Amino acid sequence: MEDRIREMVDRIHWIGHASFKIAASKTVYIDPWKLPPSEGGDAHLVLVTHDHYDHCSPPDIKRSLGPGGQVLAAECCRVKYPDADFYALPFTSHDIQGIPVYVTAAYNLNKKFHLREYGHCGYIINIDGVKIYHTGDTDAIPHMREFSCDIVLLPVSGTYVMDPVEAVDACNLLEPQVAIPMHWGDPDVVGTRDDAERFARLAPCEVVIKDSLR
Repeated sequence: MEDRIREMVDRIHWIGHASFKIAASKTVYIDPWKLPPSEGGDAHLVLVTHDHYDHCSPPDIKRSLGPGGQVLAAECCRVKYPDADFYALPFTSHDIQGIPVYVTAAYNLNKKFHLREYGHCGYIINIDGVKIYHTGDTDAIPHMREFSCDIVLLPVSGTYVMDPVEAVDACNLLEPQVAIPMHWGDPDVVGTRDDAERFARLAPCEVVIKDSLR
């Protein structure tokens, strides 16, 4: 792993489940949910992948924002969170707070929970010269072979999203330098540390299993 990538990995904090804080030259929260008391109030940008309760949490979004911070949410979040500054559709590009953001699709191939027509999103952000891809709740979709990223944050729990073996397929499509597993470890949602560790054993790239901030 390149030093610049390793440094960015250290700046990526896993809040828990699919929620992250990226504390780089700009601070980005993705799908903030169940924020601990020590976090929030400093986001330049908040990204929301879709409208499920464990990803689109209006109180946590509000707590995340710093002065002048902005929110980019998937279009499907408009009813649940009508206060976003911008709404996103898959395969669009944005530049917010000086952060380039590419919006990807996120959907199931063989499950019914995240259908493609729902418009759920993933996000590839380019921050400090490093491309970080939060896949959202998805399977290993064919579009991934068209994307480029240095670091991928991807689900491993199965049931609603890709399982560890399918997450390996995603890494083979994306060829990142490092992967950080998510969508595990919360008592209210499926996924355990065993899923993350199984993925780490099988993955074709370096894997960093983060400790939750909760």
